[in-house]
Amino acid sequence: MEKLPDQAEAKIDEMWDEEWQKNLLDVAIERVKAQIDPKQFQIFDSYVLKEWPVKDVKKMLGVSATQVYLAKHRISALIRKELKKLETDIL
Repeated sequence: MEKLPDQAEAKIDEMWDEEWQKNLLDVAIERVKAQIDPKQFQIFDSYVLKEWPVKDVKKMLGVSATQVYLAKHRISALIRKELKKLETDIL
């Protein structure tokens, strides 16, 4: 029995890891948000984080579908870069 992994402990570790990753992502998003044009972040936030359909983002923010996809691509890349930086700084 002692050699079997403790399921509760494994679940706690999994929850801790998920929460840690979520916090890192939140910090990365906030850092990127401070560096970019607010309108671009609003497009990204609506489409990616709030999961609005492109047609709704276009209508509500008065932008084209190309602008929506471009904001997603550029800001996602910045967030990935910031995440890598955060992970490197921590280690």
